[in-house]
Amino acid sequence: MSYLVLARKWRPAKFSEVVGQNHAVSALKNSISSKNIHHAYLFTGTRGIGKTSIARILAKALNCKNLIDNSEPCNSCDSCKSINDGAAIDFIEIDAASRRGIEDTKNLLETVSYLPSSSKYKIYLIDEVHMLTPESFNALLKNLEEPPPHVIFMFATTEHKKILPTIISRCLQVNLSTVPLKTISNLLGEIFTKEKIKFDENSLYLIAEAAHGSIRDSLTISEKVVSFCNRHLKEKEVREVLGIPEPEVISNLLKSILDEDATEALSILDNYGEYEDHEILLKSLMDLVQNIAISQFEKKSSTKTNIKAFLDTDPSTLQFLYQIGLINLKHFSLGYDSFSIIKMTLLKMIAFSQENQKKNPIEIKNKNTPEIRWPKIFSDLNLNGMSRTLLKQASVFLEDEKVRLSFPKNILSILNEDQKNDIEKSFNDFLKKELTYIYDSNVDLNLTPENEEKNIDKGFRRNVKKSMEKDENFNEILGNLKVDSVKFSKKNET
Repeated sequence: MSYLVLARKWRPAKFSEVVGQNHAVSALKNSISSKNIHHAYLFTGTRGIGKTSIARILAKALNCKNLIDNSEPCNSCDSCKSINDGAAIDFIEIDAASRRGIEDTKNLLETVSYLPSSSKYKIYLIDEVHMLTPESFNALLKNLEEPPPHVIFMFATTEHKKILPTIISRCLQVNLSTVPLKTISNLLGEIFTKEKIKFDENSLYLIAEAAHGSIRDSLTISEKVVSFCNRHLKEKEVREVLGIPEPEVISNLLKSILDEDATEALSILDNYGEYEDHEILLKSLMDLVQNIAISQFEKKSSTKTNIKAFLDTDPSTLQFLYQIGLINLKHFSLGYDSFSIIKMTLLKMIAFSQENQKKNPIEIKNKNTPEIRWPKIFSDLNLNGMSRTLLKQASVFLEDEKVRLSFPKNILSILNEDQKNDIEKSFNDFLKKELTYIYDSNVDLNLTPENEEKNIDKGFRRNVKKSMEKDENFNEILGNLKVDSVKFSKKNET
């Protein structure tokens, strides 16, 4: 007999063999035992978690002649055997990705009126149903709402949001969840033991982690790992074949980032390799950051060395690093040089660290004349209401330990003590120090936030004007009309 891959060999054949979907299995078994059979089922969830397998088991149970415990298919009667062998006349399984057109759906629906040949129900299973065209969905509607009593529809999809709401409303929706890491690891251990494959616990964990909650993916990955390791799985070899970096590499990388040591971070990256999977490297770094953050908030003492060493890290710093990693992950899918992406991601984590950010509000041009980055920091001040409106028209300078706030004369005359206190508090909170404040009317209108907004607005208008002048179609429509005569309305800007 030809070799059968693990994912097919260990596919569940009855409800008791389904792993990680107890909520769905219990609901379906109760439905069968109580004979409350719905005319249409919709199985949703990510890939490889049992949607089609559970649908097939349900189909066997509905037509089984020797049900076990009033809910489990026997897998020995003619009906169960024919479905297991893929030869059931009354169980029609269709892949919507390859038969999605209206003609395919019409041909299918023409057979609905015919009674089952030897079973109680004629069952239609449409896999990846979201791939059907809108016309195909519309053709299904009437049959789906009031099918003949001998017909049951089953749909499986990874993207239920693409299905028309009118279809979903006519189905009993069964939402399947991703399988927990521990559950996949235990299942792999049982399968490897029966397959006489040697392994260590860490190898199982690495494979389960790489599967991201998908049992089928875990078995497919296992095929590759088992072949590479010659049926004797060891953690080091599993890491090598899956491209997963050693924990020490990730720990050292995180330490260099927290120490703001860019040289060390780039050195670790160079030693890791220019042609390795850098997306996995970033994900591993994010996983470590996440595990540290969780340990901090759970207030549990971790036994893992790579987590214990970082438990004193500022939680906000960990959140910041995780956000940068999350944002930069999407760049790997663009096909650009992954080594450059990971390198710039690490440098961004260091450059935008909290300590470096604290240095940014005040720029030192020389030792004697420090200067506040005004009006750039205006939007970062915790200030609202009239105080913010008035400060928007001021220029600000830092002279030693004194902040000089210069307003137009008409503004300075209406500035009251409460507003001054609000302004001073916002600066003190932002700069993390108490300063002396001086008020005068020598405002530099070119250095006010209000003026900067106007400049940004002018720049936007200028760019729009240039784009319009270069647009041949637009110029053809306008004829000889000059772009200068076109007025812009701010509310129309996008």
